[in-house]
Amino acid sequence: MNTGFLPRLLCLVLLLGAAACGKKQAPAELPLMARLEIYNYNPYASLEDRIGPMPAKLLELYRLMDSRPDYSSYTPAPAEKALLLEYLRLMPPAVERIFRQKCVGLYFIDGFTGNGMTSWVADDLGNTYFHMTLNPAAFRQTLTETLSERERSCFIPAKGWTISVEAGAKYKGLAYAVFHEAAHAVDYMESITPQVDPDMPERYRMPFRSDGGLFTGTWASASSPSPGGDYPGRDKLAFYGLGGGPKIPLAEAPAVYAGLKGSPFVSLYGSKSWAEDFAELTAYGLIARKLGQPYTIKVSGPAAKIVSEPMNGRAGQRAEAALKLIEKLK
Repeated sequence: MNTGFLPRLLCLVLLLGAAACGKKQAPAELPLMARLEIYNYNPYASLEDRIGPMPAKLLELYRLMDSRPDYSSYTPAPAEKALLLEYLRLMPPAVERIFRQKCVGLYFIDGFTGNGMTSWVADDLGNTYFHMTLNPAAFRQTLTETLSERERSCFIPAKGWTISVEAGAKYKGLAYAVFHEAAHAVDYMESITPQVDPDMPERYRMPFRSDGGLFTGTWASASSPSPGGDYPGRDKLAFYGLGGGPKIPLAEAPAVYAGLKGSPFVSLYGSKSWAEDFAELTAYGLIARKLGQPYTIKVSGPAAKIVSEPMNGRAGQRAEAALKLIEKLK
């Protein structure tokens, strides 16, 4: 999940885009969060050593972006670092290579809004990197708890109604966060979708590689599905209180999930944009296919009950295709 990273980054651009830094590594076209000099980047450091405290300037930017002055940097314990790397290595081999070459830092924020955020970073030579921020709550939660919490955040609670996502208790919620955010990192560095962030200057973008129609055949634009792919309520989706949400009463959830079932998307979150579509297909493809965990959405209330297993349909086939795109990377 890059939880709302596009609107959040756009907000930061509007707030800080006119700020000056005065260093050569900071082209005027870059928002502060994208400027390499605010990171303590050492290209020779091991990937494990890049997992650590967030630079003070970056933390201030996150506090401003989310209007959360209470945000604080979290330093993972050695066992937590090891678990993060273990989950990362469950992904196709090219992912770790991309992290070693392009990750300027991997950080955690206590109380972070959502599961994580990944955004691009650049230098004055046109080289593109990325940083990743995760929520340490994912160390303590199971996959079921993390995914259920996210899904509930999309709906206005209603008496007598419940919603949950069953994904097992064998793996921590961190697995989902790593899979989803790492997919965004791969997308930034390899252009799996046509355009991850429309605000990224052209000189920093990788040429779009052929996707075999996986996204170009599903999306009319970055956030508008092709005809036949949309469903009622999709335009009201909002998670973790971002974007003015939640906007949909939980009593209307059965109709929303009925629409999702008839769509090509593996989750509500994945139907927000083609970048989120790719990240969700990757995450659930790994969770359900590689890890063998369930992925079942359950909604029940006084008037209805729905059980949905998105990986059993067209979305499951698309998830396998998304993983194959990553596996082809050298």
